[in-house]
Amino acid sequence: MKLKGMEKLREKLPAYPGRKIYLLPLKGIAVGTLAYIFLIVLDILPRMFSDIVLLGIIEPALPLLGSLLVATIALRLLGTLWSRRDFMKSQYGNLSYQMMISRGAMGVALIPPVTLHVATSIHSLPPVPPVNDLTVQFSKSLLPFLGVTPGLDIGIRLLLSGIVFLVGLLVIRSSILTFGIDYMTVVYLYFPEESEVKNHEIYSVVRHPVYMGGVLLGAAGMIFRFSIYSILLFVIVYLLFRVQIKREEHELMARFGDGYREYREKVPTLHVRPTDIISFFKFLTIKSS
Repeated sequence: MKLKGMEKLREKLPAYPGRKIYLLPLKGIAVGTLAYIFLIVLDILPRMFSDIVLLGIIEPALPLLGSLLVATIALRLLGTLWSRRDFMKSQYGNLSYQMMISRGAMGVALIPPVTLHVATSIHSLPPVPPVNDLTVQFSKSLLPFLGVTPGLDIGIRLLLSGIVFLVGLLVIRSSILTFGIDYMTVVYLYFPEESEVKNHEIYSVVRHPVYMGGVLLGAAGMIFRFSIYSILLFVIVYLLFRVQIKREEHELMARFGDGYREYREKVPTLHVRPTDIISFFKFLTIKSS
């Protein structure tokens, strides 16, 4: 399947001709994989060095600190696309986007490991059980504390998380098919004069559909574990997207002024109103053009 907007993306990346363009997602996969390994190693560090008392004391906080660190790095890398844009354009002109895209790709690549960390069973990681009992307690499902029997616990979590996960994937898929890979990779942040106003119906339902998809994937991980850890780690994912949205909307308000401010007041950021459910599900079933 040929992705919509791929030709425009290739046009702005002359240093990545032909199959060389796939180096960018491959680099992203490598960065994301290393980031997730880092998170896991940080989680189990006290178990690997159980003789270090301090590590055992801070063990319950390490999963949260790790995700916060990776999320912060992701936001910093993505932020340079905005903060350095004018300088790069003044120095390198039309090649500025090409020179910055690697940072953006790495920033995006750091989001999936933070999201996957939400669904990770912290207390089950090898090589040995946690050294601090709080780590175990924070990892347990909360449903039994709400009166759900152990037999139903895993079934409810699997069913609900699976539904939310599927909806999240469909939202991201439909966003790419509808708006194109050129919009997803913020080509027009550097070439605003070449952009087109998107009037698709989904923008009357939710302002940031692709970010909504990312939040839903995080929510699926939270429901899958439904532990204190998964809830707190999901909050980090949610805040990551909210900070990025604030950054983008600052740009949009500068570009479109009061019109965009009025639009913000009318359309939700990341959720769908009950009256828009039908339009939302129509968006999920869009087919490739």
